[in-house]
Amino acid sequence: MNQRTWHIVAQGNATIQFAAEEFIRLMKKLDPAATASVCDPDDLPAEQVLYIGKCDCQVDDPVIDDVISIDVKNCTGQIRGVNERSVLIAVYRFFREAGCVFLRPGRDGEFVPQKDSSELCVCLQEAPAYRHRGLCLEGANTYENVVEMIDFLPKLGFNEFFTQLFRPTWTFQRWYEHFRNPKLTHTPISNETVDAFVRDYDQQIALRGLQHHRIGHGWSSKVLGMTSGAWHEQNDDNAVIPGRERLIATIDGKKCLFKGSGIDTNLCYSDPEVQQLLVDEVAAYAKQHPEVRYVHFWFADTMNNQCECDRCATGRPSDHYVKILNKIDERLTQEGLDTKIVFLIYLDLLWAPEKEVIQNQDRFVLLYAPIRRSYSVPLASDTGKDEPPFKRNSFVPTPGAGDTLPYLRSWQKMFQGDSCIFDYPLMWDFVNDPGCYKSLQIMAQDAEDYRKLGLDGMMSCQNLRVFMPNGLGMHLLGSTLWRGCANFDATADEYFAACYGNDGQTVKEFLRALSELFDPTVLRGETPVRSEKNVENYRAIPLLIGGMLPTIEKNLKKEEFVWRRSWECLEFYTRLCRKIALTLQLLAEGKKEEMQSAWKQMRFLAYENELRFQREFDVFNFLLVWSSKIINRLQDQEEAFIE
Repeated sequence: MNQRTWHIVAQGNATIQFAAEEFIRLMKKLDPAATASVCDPDDLPAEQVLYIGKCDCQVDDPVIDDVISIDVKNCTGQIRGVNERSVLIAVYRFFREAGCVFLRPGRDGEFVPQKDSSELCVCLQEAPAYRHRGLCLEGANTYENVVEMIDFLPKLGFNEFFTQLFRPTWTFQRWYEHFRNPKLTHTPISNETVDAFVRDYDQQIALRGLQHHRIGHGWSSKVLGMTSGAWHEQNDDNAVIPGRERLIATIDGKKCLFKGSGIDTNLCYSDPEVQQLLVDEVAAYAKQHPEVRYVHFWFADTMNNQCECDRCATGRPSDHYVKILNKIDERLTQEGLDTKIVFLIYLDLLWAPEKEVIQNQDRFVLLYAPIRRSYSVPLASDTGKDEPPFKRNSFVPTPGAGDTLPYLRSWQKMFQGDSCIFDYPLMWDFVNDPGCYKSLQIMAQDAEDYRKLGLDGMMSCQNLRVFMPNGLGMHLLGSTLWRGCANFDATADEYFAACYGNDGQTVKEFLRALSELFDPTVLRGETPVRSEKNVENYRAIPLLIGGMLPTIEKNLKKEEFVWRRSWECLEFYTRLCRKIALTLQLLAEGKKEEMQSAWKQMRFLAYENELRFQREFDVFNFLLVWSSKIINRLQDQEEAFIE
């Protein structure tokens, strides 16, 4: 027998067949001299076959939990998983053990070394450290961006994908209508097109066996007659179903859409009719969508908009929330549905209920969302503060990393079921760290600490196009959620070597130095921008970049596309960082008028390169963070310049 021949037996559903196809595809890239094909198990002796399929392993829930088992030598053996998704993850893990690194979404983002496949020997059996390893759809995206990310997730060991709202119009509008790039043609996108996108990528999720999460915010507006498709979407009061205006939360003695937005409007949750209507909506959705394993049931978005009527005042918002959750469980049980319901600890709901208790804890997943936390220190670094007293519609978020941990502990006293975190390090905060280094160290440490906080993983609320200048953040997150330990330096070294080749360590040190000079605490507004030290740092950044340019220019000539693309991204990113440094230098010097000119140049550089780096760089999110957060907060600082 040719020692570089792979005879594959793959028995199972479409996901397992897809896993076999991926094995064959990647093997041909790894070892062009090898042959690999699916065969009939009766045609060859067992010792000449590679089996790809399911295995029997003891887990709490074989649908939700993952286990992989690999035993391969001399082109034979087994690649197995406890469920179909685990089988696919195991195939990708085999190739990672063979030296492959999945750098970016898309086949052209795969680093695949060349080697003799007959020498490969991989033997391991693993269960991931965390049950929940998911990604939540955010950012500005094309249909292709979403599909490529769905394809990318199991390559890194992720197992869940979350589509927010009943119709995720906002994510496609942001791209196709180019809300923040006047250089591109605005193309309206219809609800019908968005629905077609979702139907198709639902199939891509199912093909990979990923657990599908849906909805979140939007139930309250649905009861009022509005299917919200965007955050803070504006609606006319006439859009409310006649007669249901009375169900809206009473705030300051009035019942109207909160700031004109249905998705931001809460209801009178103590009203039995409201409770029944919400239960009906959730039950109907769960029945119509058996493919959705996790349905998120959240109240309206934004804070300080809870009903102030006398009946609602008899309990905290969380008391009314838990009462509705129990009713949802009762209905789903009656309907014979095993759908999991995800409830959110967020804003006004951070305070645990005083009276109500979740009855059937197996039905639910607690989702802890520490929005507006600081990313300058790890989340587990508790500040030692106590939970402040609850006062209706008077919540002011605090920026400390541990300031929301007392709320989590209060909920955990009542609820000991499944739980995970809903956090945002790759949503906004990474933009505060142009070096993309220090912020990722915090993110990786957080992921290592989730078990210590009593959380079984993460649903990362993030942009999909987070690969500028590279995808180290996604690589770290997937690795740490699987292993349960960060190993930051070793993981970064592995990634940079695959991403940039022999000069990977040089790039790592360059970005580390860049991160130090930019100092993310300044961009977060936690330390003053106006200081002599900052001026010196921002002036030093062009010199640091200048020293890196010969290495970049040399590597732009690489023949291997995957490496050349990495260096192309870095070359553009250094030009962008020059603009960022100048803008910040002028802010640090108090030269606000000159700063506006530099800020304009920075925006135009992003505009002009968006199509060239569309798959890697979310310009919408980049400019959103800079315009609505960084520039505003730094301009508003009144600190005196330190001479």
